[in-house]
Amino acid sequence: MNKQDTLNSYYERINKVISYINSHLDEELDLNYLSEISFFSPFHFHRIIRAYLNESLGSYIVRIRMETAASLILHANFQINEIALKVGYDIPSSFNKAFQKRFGCPPSEFKEKHFNQNQINYLNMKTTTENVVLKPSIKTLKSKKIIFTQSIGDYKGEGTANAWNKVCEFAQKKRLFGWKNEFIGISHDDPEITDSEKLRYDACISISKEVKPEGEIGVKEIEGGKYAIFLHKGAYENFQQTYNAIYKQWLPTSGFELRNLPCFEVYLNEPKKTKPQNLKTEIYIPVV
Repeated sequence: MNKQDTLNSYYERINKVISYINSHLDEELDLNYLSEISFFSPFHFHRIIRAYLNESLGSYIVRIRMETAASLILHANFQINEIALKVGYDIPSSFNKAFQKRFGCPPSEFKEKHFNQNQINYLNMKTTTENVVLKPSIKTLKSKKIIFTQSIGDYKGEGTANAWNKVCEFAQKKRLFGWKNEFIGISHDDPEITDSEKLRYDACISISKEVKPEGEIGVKEIEGGKYAIFLHKGAYENFQQTYNAIYKQWLPTSGFELRNLPCFEVYLNEPKKTKPQNLKTEIYIPVV
């Protein structure tokens, strides 16, 4: 096996572990089992993952659980004990302790504290979201098979652009492009909760052909079901304003609850050929 094959194998195994963690936060995540599914030696597994994540695997799991819990506190109508279970804590006191360590306050006070810290943004919501039409279409979708690569860092940084270059090069190399492809972004984290250097973003292309993971390129499905679909008009840099409007204005009075799945964006035109103010993006919010 040459150096490139070895590197590709490393990325495939790391992707497998990270994807498993993201979809099993409500379960016990045994580090030995994660080592087994990665096919890395237990003696080297933790160092390899730390080098990739820039933090230990244990710290990563706790952080993702706490930040997921924070998002649920802000945007869903679950009780604190229910949220604790959804992120893998069956003992409320352990959850409260971990949450306070991450955010400096107990989960019961987080929403009010977050509101107070962002009060100016709330008061200015009407003027900053004038072009957001909060009348989504509600559709039930089939699952979408995608290829993807993940970047970790500021959504506006070079990592996001590099991720798109890699996934597009792979699609071209494997002749996966056709008239049905969708260009999809999955922003796993809320920039108001997660530090910018740790934001997780998947650059994805929907596919209809069979293809195997290769190196940094993974293959997975975006789960189907019911989604509220909003149209964002304008620069990608203004996505957060649209998400704020959806979560803070539309969702509380919509009659819908959020499903425990990430939102995703479908980019409807080519950013290199379109002025920022003319960009159109569909934002898919998983609901029930």
